[in-house]
Formats: sequence, structure tokens, C-alpha cells
Amino acid sequence: MRNIIRIAFLVSIALVVSEDVEAAEPEQIHLAANGNKGEMVIQWGTIEDTWNFCPSSNNVEYGFDSDNLNFTKSGSSDMYLWNTCTHTVILTELEPNMTYYYRVGGDGEWSDIFSFVTLEENPERIVVGAIADHGTSSNAQETTNNMENEDMDLVIHAGDLSYANGAGSGNGIGDQSVWDEYQNQIENVASRTPHMYAPGNHEEDAEPYGFDAYESRFFNPGPNSFWYSFDFEFIHFISISAEHDYEPGSSQYSWLLNDLEEANENRENVPWIVIFAHRPMYSSNGDGDGHGSDIEFREAMEILLYDFQVDLAVWGHDHHYERTYPVFEENVYSNNSGTMTDPYYKPGATIHIVAGMSGRSAYDGLVEPKPAWSAYREVAYGYTIFEATPTSINYKFIRNSDGNVADDFWIINTLEVDLPIEIPNNRTTNETDDETIIDQIKELNYNSFALTTAIVALTAIFNLKVRKK
Repeated sequence: MRNIIRIAFLVSIALVVSEDVEAAEPEQIHLAANGNKGEMVIQWGTIEDTWNFCPSSNNVEYGFDSDNLNFTKSGSSDMYLWNTCTHTVILTELEPNMTYYYRVGGDGEWSDIFSFVTLEENPERIVVGAIADHGTSSNAQETTNNMENEDMDLVIHAGDLSYANGAGSGNGIGDQSVWDEYQNQIENVASRTPHMYAPGNHEEDAEPYGFDAYESRFFNPGPNSFWYSFDFEFIHFISISAEHDYEPGSSQYSWLLNDLEEANENRENVPWIVIFAHRPMYSSNGDGDGHGSDIEFREAMEILLYDFQVDLAVWGHDHHYERTYPVFEENVYSNNSGTMTDPYYKPGATIHIVAGMSGRSAYDGLVEPKPAWSAYREVAYGYTIFEATPTSINYKFIRNSDGNVADDFWIINTLEVDLPIEIPNNRTTNETDDETIIDQIKELNYNSFALTTAIVALTAIFNLKVRKK
């Protein structure tokens, strides 16, 4: 039925559209990562005079000097049942730690000149932004403006991007122009920092669109648009979908199982594993039907996060910020404060983040009393950002209203920790002091610390064996 509707729609458009069309001006410039070092994915949109085909060119001119774009690369284009054409070009053999200037287009229609910086050969740290439930509101614009001031290497987005679908736009049918508006809104950030996405419920529209806009407009490095993974320096990122079948035995579940097995075996080279998807496994915000912890999703897939010791899981869907303790099956595995002086050291379970506070209307439905697994929660607009090294992650939630760090925590995977350089900013924070983790660890009573670690490890092993019986 869906194919019949599409064919009829295309035929009707073909009868009325003129074949004499010209190239359109490039807009909506954004970057993506494909997991390959020395490469960058560049995408942009053109608003065409036809819905049938894409007449605009797929060229990128780039170089080390904004006045001398002496390299050229061409790519491909894609359209769905809308007149926005998405162009994709993959630049290869890029030099490390270099600023590249680029413009996109061709045939007399060129964009402004943008730039991005490639990572160092072996960087000491990377900085990753993480948001969800963004949209095109004034609060969303403020989030984008604030993130523009951050020096980020990557942004992950846990679903509900533009709210262009019928439910999100409020008019009962999808308004595809909202996608164009959204992508232009984030251009200042996305044109210099690669963005990677997971699908949310508002990425799915009524017939004849479905997930077509999401699949057409955004690059992903796998054969499947809805679940994929990629390595980014010392983090293995996994995007999964709570909008598709995830039960044991499903294609997605089997793929995730295999991917996590391989990632866990590769910890020596890529020590951290971070998952992002839309519906949260843990959330104490019950504002409206279908919100709060997605129990079915959790019961189906949390076992994989635990068995392969996923370090972080970033979610959206509920419009607030929340951070859990390391948790599995609602059991807290560590009640450390997570501060610089009391970091999580191989905590034994995943820390979950709800990052749905990026711009869509806030949910003020926090349940009381606060669950034992909830370490911090707040209803406020903002964004999250984390700095990672091979041995540590420092995660922060930053409010839009005052620019302060409202919540932050540390995870370490070794006792020999090199403290990363602070993320440059002009914000005031609520951090306690400037003592390094290694100085604090030296002051620990190693005998008691080792005993505690052994007890936690043995308890975890025992629980795992009991659960698997």
C-alpha cells in the first residue's frame, strides 16, 4: 500500500513539474563521522524546483587556506517525497590536526566558506556533546548558540530532532519545511563539528513519509539507518533504535549482541563503549503517557549493556536532565558521588543519562520520592558535554539559564589516571577543588580500596551467575 501511494504521488508531481530547472543555492551544511581516521563526511541541502530529481551539483572545494580551495571532491545526492535534495561527499586522506576550509555546491551556486579541524594523530582527549529532543523553539536556539561556544570534536543526538512530523508540528500531518528550518538552525555548529543521530518517535511520520526524512537527510556509517556503530578515537559509539523491533531474536538485538562482543574484545584499543538511543531505560519523569522508564525496552536489552559493561547510555524522550548511579535491574552497583575526588572506578554497571532538555517544552513531572538509582535530576534547558581520555570520562550538564555546570561526574578505568585538561570555557561551575584524581588516589588506603573492589567484583560475578541460571 505504501509503495502504491508513493508511485501515485510521484506520477502526479511528474505531470505538473517543469523539466527546465536550475541549480539551487546550498544550505543546511552539516558534517558526519564514518569511523575512519582522516575522513570527514560533508552533507548539505538544496531546495529544488522539482520533487522528481536533484539537478544541483554535488561538489566540495576545500583546502588549507580560505583563499585557496585547491582540492575538489564530488559525491552523491538523495531525495524523498519533498523538494529538498541532500548531497553527500566524503573527504579522504585528510591530514591530522589541520584546519580545512571548504564550500559546497557547483554550477555557479556555492555556499559560504566553512571550516573544520581534524583531530591530532593520537589526541590526549576528545570532547563530545550530547543532546536530545531539540526542535526549533527559542530554547532550542539558545542551546545551539551555547554549544557553538564549545570546542567539540563530535556531537551525538539521541532522537527527536526537528519535530517535523504530524504530532510534532501540531498540524496532524508532517511539515517537511520544519526539517529545513531545523537544519539551518544548527548549521553554525553542525558545519564544523560532525553530528551523529539516533531515531526518535518524532522522526517517524504518517504515510507516505515514515522515516524517509531521517534516512535521506543524515549519513550513517552502516548498512542500516536505525542501528549502527563507529569508533571515534578511544570511544566505541553505538546508535540503536527503540522505535523498531528490539526483542531477543530480532535483527537489531542480534546485531547489537555481535557488535558489543567485538567492541568488548577491542577494549585495549578502544576502551570506552557509549550507547545512545531515544527512549530511556531509566527515567523518573512521568509527565504524560509513554514517559518515564521504558520498561519493555529495558527488560529486552539492558542485559546486553550489563554483560558487556557498557560505560554510558545517553537517552532522550523525557524533557529533563537525569543521571543515574551505575545501575542494572534497578540495583545500584556503586553509590560513589562520582566527583573528581570520588570517581566511579569500573563500577560494574552502566550510568544512564536522560539528555532531553535541549529545547522542546520541559516536562515537570518528576516522581516522588526519587528512585534509589537516580543520582541527580533537574528540569532545566541546556546541553551535556563530556571530555574523554583513554583512562577517564568527565561528563557535565550545563544549564542555558546561567551557563553553570549543574551536574558532573567522573568515570575512570585505571588507577593510573592522567587528569585531562579542563574544557576551556568562561563558565562558573560547582566543582569542589582543583586536586587531581591521581593525587586523591595516592591518598587512598590501598588495602581497604583493594578489598572493597574485590568484594564488589565478587558480588557482581555471583549475581551474574545466579541471573543466568
